[in-house]
Amino acid sequence: MKIMKRKITLFILAALLLWTASAVQAQVSVSVSTYAGSTAGYTDGNLLEARFQGPQALLFDGSGNLYVSDYVNNAVRKIASGTVSTLNTASAEHPNQMALADGKLYVIKTGSSPSTGRINRIDMATGEVTLMSDYGIYNYATGLCSDATGNLYVSDNHSVYKIITATNEKTLLAGGGEESGFINGTGNAARFYCPRKMAMDASGNIYVADNVNNAIRKITPAGVVTTVAGGTEGSADGTGTAASFKWPNGIAIGPDGHLYIGDAGNHTIRKITLPDGVVTTIAGVAGTSGNVNGIGASARFDQPRGLAFDSSGDLYVADYNNHQIRKITFTITGVADAAADKEYSLTARKGEIAISSPNKINVQVYSLTGAAIYSSTLSAGSHTIPMKQGVYMVKVNGGVEKVVVR
Repeated sequence: MKIMKRKITLFILAALLLWTASAVQAQVSVSVSTYAGSTAGYTDGNLLEARFQGPQALLFDGSGNLYVSDYVNNAVRKIASGTVSTLNTASAEHPNQMALADGKLYVIKTGSSPSTGRINRIDMATGEVTLMSDYGIYNYATGLCSDATGNLYVSDNHSVYKIITATNEKTLLAGGGEESGFINGTGNAARFYCPRKMAMDASGNIYVADNVNNAIRKITPAGVVTTVAGGTEGSADGTGTAASFKWPNGIAIGPDGHLYIGDAGNHTIRKITLPDGVVTTIAGVAGTSGNVNGIGASARFDQPRGLAFDSSGDLYVADYNNHQIRKITFTITGVADAAADKEYSLTARKGEIAISSPNKINVQVYSLTGAAIYSSTLSAGSHTIPMKQGVYMVKVNGGVEKVVVR
């Protein structure tokens, strides 16, 4: 009987430890700074000396270079090694969202009037620019993304189309063509109202900033459309349709698997946790535009649009009316960075974090949102901690490091 009670007690203690690790929430600082750009203009050069005019969309390549659709300047800019340059984009009239596939950069050109939208293809090895007339003509097309096989998806009018690049075949994935509305459903039974930028997850689901409907929508590979969050104009945080947006424009999937939104009309950056659809405002203040660097609600934007994450988990924002690229970093507050002369080694590998130390160490692992995922005291030696793909902040004996698990 005593042995049974002891086992039950140990089980309860273990359960409490696991509950504590998952329930603890670290305070995460969301810090906004200016990454590139100054005032409106068209100048290449060093980051803060360069000039943009109406940056619309952002995209990172596998080498960490950042591409910017410089909308008003009718150009695509490249940021590499701290320098801004201009690509040869040949007739890039009002470039918008971009996509990479098979070593090619695809750029959707919104055009200056109906039926002038096109897609440009840029060979990244040679710089050759091709106007993809075979992919069709678009009316105010704004969104573009690609899947794992190199096919393209375009948001145009009030619909989303799929382009099979091998055959140039264009088909309707979801929406009513030129007919707007706000209806969940499959294929042409669904309705959007000016869908803007899009992001695709690893399963092939597309998330759409449905601009005039003030909603974030999801399209499965089979064309089934549902509403993730929003549906009314406003700025309320909340869950699902209880939350509201004002002209959402940019969208990105973070390394934590959640959605981040450039809520242009509210001048804020919003986050949607998946799959529960909880919406929070992480930077800026609804209804207040400006150009201020700072922490969370003390920062100001002016119509933030395109978003993109780098390989370190930092978020970049195309701040349209400020003509700048802003950078958002996530850090745990009240914790020092790891010391340069630390006595342990920490490495992120595929599916795990490896750590070794000659001494006993206390280790906590946090998500980008500050949720505690792991907590343990490890003995001297080498250890591995299984982790899903994502960006994590690892706290070891009081110091913290950011790691990326592939």
